[in-house]
Amino acid sequence: MEKAAEIFFDHFGVNPGRKANDIHRIGETFGEIPWENLTKFIIRSTGESRFRLPREVMTDHVQLGTGGTCYSLTETLGTIFSACGVSARPLTGHMRHGKNIHCALLVEGDAGRFILDPGYVVPGAVRLSSEGYGEITTASRSMQWSPVPGGFELHTIENGRRVFRYMLETRILTREEYLHFWKNSFDASGLNSLYLNRTGPLGGRLCAHNENLRTVGESGHRNCSIAENYASAVNGAFGISTDVAEAAWREFSKQRIERN
Repeated sequence: MEKAAEIFFDHFGVNPGRKANDIHRIGETFGEIPWENLTKFIIRSTGESRFRLPREVMTDHVQLGTGGTCYSLTETLGTIFSACGVSARPLTGHMRHGKNIHCALLVEGDAGRFILDPGYVVPGAVRLSSEGYGEITTASRSMQWSPVPGGFELHTIENGRRVFRYMLETRILTREEYLHFWKNSFDASGLNSLYLNRTGPLGGRLCAHNENLRTVGESGHRNCSIAENYASAVNGAFGISTDVAEAAWREFSKQRIERN
């Protein structure tokens, strides 16, 4: 078994499997790994565009509590499914602010068709109907995938408001295309800031953008400043090592001063 998958199953105490329940359990458990760009931000600050591959993602999560952005998380989750003998392939995603800037997994097999999107903090596997519709509802929002020519669109419904989030293409990506889009992600404007997301208590969400931490749940949302205690706040909310958080905050503060 590929080492990253072995680390995942050992660390979380999950067994490999190919049935629908297995696919959902693996996706739901993998969702405990945070989406964060701190690790990527630190790498880019050195002038590198180095990919964090599955073994590094899983080793760092166990040791430092880190996760990754959509490409490294999708690559890692795909490796885990591959170890289960489950067919999973990446789909490129387009958002309002750019094409080929997101990715997710399409799982297809005897158990059915599923979308798994660790880069958008989707909790678990979303089963698609024969027509290509899928939906998952949490305490804070409903997420709906609908078939469109060439792929699927995701809309979220939150506080009665329906919002387009992205379109996933279902065409088969070449490995070269996927790595090209991944490399381009190091030039994304989002890497000028620090972001973290993860599932929160009772189906809610925890989101951090620079010095602001937002908790979203059934009763609404709450914001608080974490500028004065960034590393400890990130550690408490997301489980990420204070050393990693301090290094990212220090570099971010330095770059903000330089930009101003």
